Amino acid sequence: MTAPSLPNDLIRRARAADPEALSAIYEHYGPAIYRYIYFRVGDAELARDLHSEVFVRVLEGIDRYEDRGWSISAWLYRIAYARTIDALRRKERHAQVDLEPWDLSDDGPDTALDEQLNRAALRRAFPRLCPNQRRVLMLRYIYGLSLEETARQMGRSVGAIKSLQHRAIDNLRRLVLEDLGEAE
Repeated sequence: MTAPSLPNDLIRRARAADPEALSAIYEHYGPAIYRYIYFRVGDAELARDLHSEVFVRVLEGIDRYEDRGWSISAWLYRIAYARTIDALRRKERHAQVDLEPWDLSDDGPDTALDEQLNRAALRRAFPRLCPNQRRVLMLRYIYGLSLEETARQMGRSVGAIKSLQHRAIDNLRRLVLEDLGEAE
């Protein structure tokens, strides 16, 4: 989604376990897969672990990959989705308390708590945006697309995307502030 699909020759070579082809797939899709996972789990360490799991699965299964008219990115995102859902289910069953000491550069537990509340409010507010506003923010900030690429993906002009993005950010800010006001 973030970049043009890879040539069929590269995928054929990857299926034959060519290390250069496998590396090219990783370099091409790795950053977008990481952003996809991180956005869903909100934890950098867990996102790195899941990102690694996805590409281990790719290495284990690339020889069985079949082109069914979809790009290889669809296969990668399906794997990432499955790994992410599994991790979130495990996380729900085994709630953990972070026992790391407070970083001395932080202002202490109050700052960390505020950041955690802000992230939680953002996660609750995001689904309340209209679909087009969610999509523009995901394309721009999760998938890292430029204004031009986002406009192309959404079938709109760059000016319309700028306006939609501005409204989406304003609405998200308002929803987060409302949420935080309710939480206090």
